Amino acid sequence: MRGRIIRLTVALAAGFAVLLVQLTNLGFVSAEGLRNHELNTRTAAAVGNPRGAIISADGEVLALPIGHDDTGQRLLRAYPHGPLYAHTVGYLGPTAGANGIERSYDSELSGTATGIAVQELADLFADSGRVGDVVLTLNHGVQLTARAALGDRDGAVVVIDPATGALIAMWSRPSFDPEALVSPAPGAVQTGARLPLARAYQHHYALTADESLSTAGAEFLEGARRKPGSTGIDLPGEPGGAEPDDSGSGDDAPVRLTPLQLAAAAASIANDGIRMRPHVVHRVDSRSTGGEPSAPDASVESAPRDAGRFFETAGAAGLLARMTAAAQQAAISLAPTEGAALPAAIAAGWLADPSDTSTRTGRWAVLLAPADAPTVAVAVLIEPDATLDIGNGRGGGTLATMIAATAAETALALRAVPGSDLP
Repeated sequence: MRGRIIRLTVALAAGFAVLLVQLTNLGFVSAEGLRNHELNTRTAAAVGNPRGAIISADGEVLALPIGHDDTGQRLLRAYPHGPLYAHTVGYLGPTAGANGIERSYDSELSGTATGIAVQELADLFADSGRVGDVVLTLNHGVQLTARAALGDRDGAVVVIDPATGALIAMWSRPSFDPEALVSPAPGAVQTGARLPLARAYQHHYALTADESLSTAGAEFLEGARRKPGSTGIDLPGEPGGAEPDDSGSGDDAPVRLTPLQLAAAAASIANDGIRMRPHVVHRVDSRSTGGEPSAPDASVESAPRDAGRFFETAGAAGLLARMTAAAQQAAISLAPTEGAALPAAIAAGWLADPSDTSTRTGRWAVLLAPADAPTVAVAVLIEPDATLDIGNGRGGGTLATMIAATAAETALALRAVPGSDLP
């Protein structure tokens, strides 16, 4: 009898230990992944509740706030700029669920985050709740420029601040209209519809270097190859890493990266070899649901986070010099509003082997500016298209490098990057 009791006790203890491990895993280790999983519909169930706005760095409202519903109707989210921010802001609909910022910052937007909930306790006797307005690092003017520069070509443009990892613009084409997901009207996009991936951070491309612009492209890709994992961006759906490419071997093998990984690697060169974690949220403003988004009661800013060393300091400086020489060879420079041309640094290459008999080739390019002390990094990727003149050079440069230069010029001219004021 005593032996049975001992065995039962041991079995119960083991069961409680397994239960404790599983609860710890669900509550802490796997919580973020479960919260952002595409099949998690908990966020969508909150459609119609008071919700904060999503705002660009320069004050453009990208997702309209939801207030109290005095009419008894279920209020829906509205996105004034349609496809322009669809892959970043995301969507929140009764049938489509949630994605983007709407998903990853749901607790802040809905006012259920710990910091906002604590503030709400102080308003216990006030006739209103609290929500959070999420202010992004994206600049509306630079985002518009990125879309216009890429034009009708599929691909992506990413503009990043090397010192902090803040994303100034991130445009992916093709995009989609989030209003079609939110609307309950007939003909709206239904749950489970296949939406285009965010080319900027969710799609890997096999990249090779353009040897006609010195060795900068090959050296850049070799450095980026060392850490091909995810960047840790504060958006759901980033793949964990690329599968090895089988179309080459050794140092000549294509490197599989997303445009965001390209931009982060380029930014580390401007930051003495240190890569900062890319992020799109600058701060969260807490306010009463009866207040305006422009009048927050409290704010919490996102602190820049070091993501580790990408290049040795000397190696980053040497590569920057070679990228500057490549820009001079391609006659690529930037003209600020004061009129004096600014030197740039570039690396560029192909999405397909240029020796292939196929005419369908794409291009990629990264650009740092100003070359002597870069404050902005840009990555551009253009997918292959047989009907568009993508591969041919333009005055020594390529279409990808010229798009990157246009985006960098706009970021510097609009002072979109902190510390980028020009003399």
